[in-house]
Amino acid sequence: MTDTVTKLELNSFLPSEAPESGQHMNSNPWKIGGILLAVLLILSYFAADYAIEIRKKELISELQNRMEITTAGEAKVIETWLNVASEQAGRIVNNELFQLFATEINLTKGQDLPAPLKSQLPYMQGAITSFVQQNSLLGAYMIGQDGRAYLASGGAPSLIDTQRKIAVQQYAKNDVTITPFRSTDHGLVFDLLIPIKAAQSNDLATEANIVGVLLLTITASEQLVGSLDPSPFSLEPVKVRLFQFEEGEYIELFPSKAPFVSPEADQNLSSEMVPFKSWAAKNGDTIYSASHAVNGTSLFVVEQVAGKDALSSLKTYSLFIIGLALSFIIVIISLCLALWLILRNQSATALATQYKDFATQINVQRRLLGSINNTIDEHISLSDPEGQYIYANPSFARLVDTPIRAIPGKTDRLLFGEKVAREMAEYDRKAIATEQTINAFIDIETMQGVRTIRIAKSRFLNDDGNFIGIVTVGSDVTEYVEFQRRKEEMDKKAITVLVRMLEANDPYLADHSNRMGHLAEHIAEQLDLPVETRRIIETSAHLSQIGKISIPRSIREKERRLNAQEQNIMQEHVLVAEKLLQEAEIETPILEAVTQLYERLDGSGYPNGLADDEIGISARILGMADILVARISPRGYRETIGIDEALRVFRNNPEKYDQRIVAAMTDFFESKAGAEFRAMMSVQS
Repeated sequence: MTDTVTKLELNSFLPSEAPESGQHMNSNPWKIGGILLAVLLILSYFAADYAIEIRKKELISELQNRMEITTAGEAKVIETWLNVASEQAGRIVNNELFQLFATEINLTKGQDLPAPLKSQLPYMQGAITSFVQQNSLLGAYMIGQDGRAYLASGGAPSLIDTQRKIAVQQYAKNDVTITPFRSTDHGLVFDLLIPIKAAQSNDLATEANIVGVLLLTITASEQLVGSLDPSPFSLEPVKVRLFQFEEGEYIELFPSKAPFVSPEADQNLSSEMVPFKSWAAKNGDTIYSASHAVNGTSLFVVEQVAGKDALSSLKTYSLFIIGLALSFIIVIISLCLALWLILRNQSATALATQYKDFATQINVQRRLLGSINNTIDEHISLSDPEGQYIYANPSFARLVDTPIRAIPGKTDRLLFGEKVAREMAEYDRKAIATEQTINAFIDIETMQGVRTIRIAKSRFLNDDGNFIGIVTVGSDVTEYVEFQRRKEEMDKKAITVLVRMLEANDPYLADHSNRMGHLAEHIAEQLDLPVETRRIIETSAHLSQIGKISIPRSIREKERRLNAQEQNIMQEHVLVAEKLLQEAEIETPILEAVTQLYERLDGSGYPNGLADDEIGISARILGMADILVARISPRGYRETIGIDEALRVFRNNPEKYDQRIVAAMTDFFESKAGAEFRAMMSVQS
């Protein structure tokens, strides 16, 4: 190998001497320091963000607890007020004189009141008017089952249809009813409906003992304004709102100002109130809200606070955490910089020595690689993208019978001829296009005759990842290929002898394997199967009946249909064939094709009951070819059938037979070659 080639091979990729230590000292530490700084900044950021997020969750949890407690208290105040109103009204409805008056009116059944009752009306009206005035009510009414107000307080507003309807429905109830709040000239009002029971009646609400309904119209604005005042102990500016649930929507109530009842539902509330939630306002801020229902009513007390107010302390905490993280980073950087400055001077001399030792080792390795490259038998070469050789080792030079120094600059056409050059160019193109190693076999004319070379071509990249050429590694496999060819010929002859011996021993199997093999080959051709698959099918066809040599002659040549026991014995030939082929070390694809030949797609075959994709394509083709050849051949216990009838059986049993193969078989028999096969089978049958 010349000095020029040696430099091309190794010096292009390895430095001739150790690099300057100062270069690495000036670049690598700063690069490593930059990476460490970036990692430290990232870790500090996530640590600070984690601490801030934890604090935020704590603040939200505390806010939730406070708001849930305050809304529950405000709801309890309203509930207590309503209970007091109910208890005050209960003093009237439980008065025996009032119950007796209501009972007598109820007995009139809507007719004119008798004179005694009419005489009692002024007294009863005075009593109910006094009750209204004492309790600051808007009005009170005693309503009969017909919706008529038989008694009303002085100055009470006229009843509306909705009030009459609810009063009539109250006759079927035993408890107090609080109607939804509504807007009037007097502000927010609501109705309190209490059933009046007959004197001496039980507590059950039935039409028999409910003799009237007391309807109290109560003003609510003043009471609700005081009840909904924000708690003076709240840490945030809280807004307290009151909603009532009507017809599937939440309507806000305004106790202190018109219109008192919102004309539209609040769209920020879901279809179900939850104790605590957050949502985004139109200005982008987060709103936190808590709600609590007022028992016995459709009212909900809701407290809201803006996120910027609720989490105001988080800003100060965040600045503290960020400052702490930055201080930590500054301390770490200072320590690392001081440590680096201390170690820099100590390591400079040692580092320079290490680089010199490294350069020495590289030179030793260069000489070792050169020595190995000069002695190996593999043909190694490197060509540029234009196909001109840049480098070749001595083994390659001996192959082309050309001095090494004369190879650079030459092409495959000059070294091997036109045919081999075209093949090499195609493999180069595939290696470049696929970016993978391409393996192939080529025959080359040499001084020693035609040699078969196994080549592997790969893209060669420089340190920057740029494509600069094709590396070709070749091995002379001529003797191995010749050995394989001779072995295959010997295997074929041995198989042929076995088949002939079997067919000679059984007149019914005479030429069966050949017919089945020819038909299977034609089907594989119709399906455009690979050459290797066709070879497997051909060999498997010749070996398919080998196991029947173990079956007693009396069973194989029996003129009548086999019974169940004889069928079981006959089916054992597949297992015998499998054992024989395994001992003969027949390749696995052929072994599988022979042992699966009698399997069916629906699992009804033998010996293993395989189904669907468990059966290989070779075995499917051979199995159907075996059936067709057997059925059109004469047997003593059955009549033969035609090819068309056999195909019809295949088509009518798609659960057993692959319909792709049936279609390919049909196409074959419709071709000219198929017609010749028909004729041949007819003559032989």
